[in-house]
Amino acid sequence: MQIVFDHVDYVYSAGTNFEKHALRDINLKIEKGEFIGLIGHTGSGKSTLIQHMNGLIKATNGKIYYNGEDIYDKNYNMRMLRSKVGLVFQYPEHQLFETTVYKDVNFGPKNLGLDKLEADLRTYEALKMVGIGEELLDASPFELSGGQKRRVAIAGILAMKPEVLVLDEPTAGLDPRGRDDILDQIARLHRESNITIILVTHSMEDVAKYVDRILVMNNGSLAMDQKTRNVFARYKELEEIHLAAPQVTYVMNALKEKGFSFNTDVTTVAEAKNEILKGLKK
Repeated sequence: MQIVFDHVDYVYSAGTNFEKHALRDINLKIEKGEFIGLIGHTGSGKSTLIQHMNGLIKATNGKIYYNGEDIYDKNYNMRMLRSKVGLVFQYPEHQLFETTVYKDVNFGPKNLGLDKLEADLRTYEALKMVGIGEELLDASPFELSGGQKRRVAIAGILAMKPEVLVLDEPTAGLDPRGRDDILDQIARLHRESNITIILVTHSMEDVAKYVDRILVMNNGSLAMDQKTRNVFARYKELEEIHLAAPQVTYVMNALKEKGFSFNTDVTTVAEAKNEILKGLKK
């Protein structure tokens, strides 16, 4: 077990005219090695939720535990938590600040107090993992493309060897190829290192393709917490909270309404193709 939310509430600007209840009685367990999708309409509480995971925001009420330890305990090492739960923001410019790509990625491990050799090894390893070559080591991170900036921001977190990687809209604004490249690398990282991944996204197709479990936020509450295909089977409930299922879900349900006996419990185009071919052979 890694992260536990126990009856967590969060109120912005409590006691003022601008008071807003951003999280309402969140109870949640995130286990080691999971690949989780976090979805919800704008303002549903997604960003507030993930910022609680590494202590950037402190809950108004409730407890949060990391590997069984209360992160709000007086003597808890919050610096250690933030090295273990890495958060990559939606806009990489918010995390990039050094003069070169190498220095930017190297900052995290160096700040952990590692010796130069270990910090350098982690830096090279992290850059390799996200597909940034040596030709960009001395480049300014601010002169890179949007996709490259995201890779460098992710590498900066990976260099600290986190146990949990939280990605807030990591593909926003990228073209389809850039989006697939980033997500494929994240999926490979998950397979090879068993790191816990929490992916915040508006793309239902991406969620369907990559994640095993979905958390659905609605008005600060956790509306659903199930396996991916089980959440998308509830597509009509998703629509009621201004979300949707992948397009393939609607196609398969439309075919079923036309009299085809296809299984609608599919989430990707590849699964739908196999199901249709299998049904036609019958």
